[in-house]
Amino acid sequence: MKKICITVICYFIFIPFLKGQIAYEKEDSLIYESYMEEFVSKKNLSNSELLANTALFFLDKPYVASTLDQNKTESLVVNLREFDCVTFVESCLALVLTLKAENPSFEKFCHTLQTIRYRNGIIKGYTSRLHYTSDWIYENERNGFFEDVSGKCGGVKMIKGVSFMTKNAHLYKHLANDSSCISEMKEIEKNLNKRHRYVVLLSSYISDAQENIKSGNVIAFATKIDGLDYSHIGIAYWREGELCLIHASSKEKKVIVDEKPLPLYCKQSKTCLGISVLNVK
Repeated sequence: MKKICITVICYFIFIPFLKGQIAYEKEDSLIYESYMEEFVSKKNLSNSELLANTALFFLDKPYVASTLDQNKTESLVVNLREFDCVTFVESCLALVLTLKAENPSFEKFCHTLQTIRYRNGIIKGYTSRLHYTSDWIYENERNGFFEDVSGKCGGVKMIKGVSFMTKNAHLYKHLANDSSCISEMKEIEKNLNKRHRYVVLLSSYISDAQENIKSGNVIAFATKIDGLDYSHIGIAYWREGELCLIHASSKEKKVIVDEKPLPLYCKQSKTCLGISVLNVK
C-alpha cells in the first residue's frame, strides 16, 4: 500500500484579549468542538463530576514531555492531542470552566487556559508561567477556580523551601543560557518561600482519609526531592470502590486510569511525601 504523508500546519493566531500569540493546530480546535458537542448535555453536572468525565474523554492520548517549551518566545500553547501531567490537568480544567461559561467558545477556552497557566493571566516571558505547583495552586485559588481542601482531609502544613529550578538551571533550556531569567526565577522562589502555603496529606494517612476525596478532585503529589514542592499531578477517580488516579503517565506514555489505588500508588513511590487535594469550584 502506498504511504500517504500528511503535513500538519501549526497556526500562530493573534487573539486580542489574550494580548499575545497562541500556538495550536487545527486538530486542537476540532477536538475542542468534539468535546463541546459530547458534553453540552452534561453541563449541569457538578464541576468535579465534569472534571472526572473530561479526564476520561482523553484516555489513551499520548504522553509527551515539554510541549510548552518548543517555542523560542513564550506563547500560549494549546495542545489537546498530547499531554504531560500538568498540561493534562490544565486543559481538562479549562474545558470544564469553558463549558460552564455563558458563551463558550474556543477563544474563551484559550483565555481560561492562559489564566490557569500564567501569573495574573499575563504572558510576560518564561518566568510568568506558574512552574512550581505550589505557586500554581496559590494563584488558581485566588482565581476562584478551586479550593485547597488538603487541611480538611487531614493534611498538615509543610515548610520546605523551593530552589530546584535555579539550582538545576541546566535542565531548563530557557534558563540554561539566560542569567536574567535565572535572577527572575530566584526572586519568584524567594517569594514562594515566604508564603508557607504547603498543606500535605501524608502518604501513610491517605488510606484512612480517602473517603474525603471525591472523583474530580485534583491531586498534587508532594515530593521528597530537595528544593522541589511537587513532582506530579492528576485527577482523582473512584472506580469500583477504589480511589484511583487519572493522569498523563510518563511510564505508560499515555493518559490512563492507574491500575494501582491512590494510597498504594503513593506508598510505592520512593519520592512521594503525600498529596494535596484541590476541589474544583
